Amino acid sequence: MSFLEGLRGALFSLRTNKLRTGLTMLGIIIGIAAVIAVVTIGLGGKAAIMQEMEKSGVNLFVLYAKTVGQTGQAEGARLTIQDGESLKQALPQVKMLLPASIEYTALEVNQKRSSAMIVGTTPEFAELRRRDISQGRFFSEEEFTAGRRVVVIDETLRDSLFGAGNPLGQQVIVQNVPCRVIGILAQDKSSFAQFDVGPKNAYAYIPWGTWSDIFHSTRVDQLEGATYQEADLESAISSAKRILDVRHGTTNQYEAYNVQQLVQSANKITRILTSIIGLVAGISLLVGGIGIMNIMLVSVTERTREIGLRKAVGAKERDILTQFLLEAVVLSLIGGIMGIALGIGSALLVAYLLSWPPLLSGWAILFAVSFSLGVGLFFGFYPALKAAKLEPITALRYE
Repeated sequence: MSFLEGLRGALFSLRTNKLRTGLTMLGIIIGIAAVIAVVTIGLGGKAAIMQEMEKSGVNLFVLYAKTVGQTGQAEGARLTIQDGESLKQALPQVKMLLPASIEYTALEVNQKRSSAMIVGTTPEFAELRRRDISQGRFFSEEEFTAGRRVVVIDETLRDSLFGAGNPLGQQVIVQNVPCRVIGILAQDKSSFAQFDVGPKNAYAYIPWGTWSDIFHSTRVDQLEGATYQEADLESAISSAKRILDVRHGTTNQYEAYNVQQLVQSANKITRILTSIIGLVAGISLLVGGIGIMNIMLVSVTERTREIGLRKAVGAKERDILTQFLLEAVVLSLIGGIMGIALGIGSALLVAYLLSWPPLLSGWAILFAVSFSLGVGLFFGFYPALKAAKLEPITALRYE
């Protein structure tokens, strides 16, 4: 029997029992679709994370004392403006380093009150964080140096204090000190926003000197910076922590966070989720393979007389074995192809809904095809061998 004849026979047999064939393939279809969809969605998710990182900059970092925000923080461990200046001079690989002092308090406009995080920083803040200005501007170097009482608020604070009105030029009261609104920061959608100290609230930004005067404090909660190159990030952070310990006479009292750590955490979570869903998909494929074996055994029983007749007219064991193996392989391959189509379609749909880049994995598709073929061969071999070993006389007498 030629391969082509065996293939025709396999297709005819599968067409004869369409419902049973479809139900048998279901496990293979779901398993293969799940594998491809999980891998593709995972790749798209990683690419989306990297795109988000690039928006905020993969070379950004935040330095802070481990005791920041704690009651009774030792004075000697607190960061200072001078720390930032010293680090900029000592670390040539650092492109930018600026202080950030943060206090949670209420702002008032015409008897309207709204609480916000008041951040004292420098004019480079918007550039460092790559924040867009939706209205007005950020404060200038001259305003920073002179300690002008100006403030830049975010859109959340604008909406709560001014509603639909124009806030530019208006006065807001911070701790009984009037500050003039000069700009509105667009909503921070970058991943770097999570580095902010304190709860997720509305934010207002003022020159650091003004912040220090209003809150009667010279403390610095964190130093935010960026290196010229991503490759210098880890060495710069390590050197900065060592320098701070030397300056303050402490040991291992300073910590840093950077975007790369966020990428690693996100990738770790993605890998765990992919592994879990992949395991479920593998179980589905195993169930599908067992289903193929079960159906093929039923098929052997149903076609016992046919097998006996074919052997009686000269068919060899090899021909019978090939016939049933081909049926199992075709069954799993068709299920695999349908699963590939379903998996790609599902992944593309999810990528479209989440605005992720649709990254199809060639190796996942190749694995799916190979696995489908392997399932057919592995789970179809025993039923095919059982059919091939039937004695012609016994098979012909079978009722």
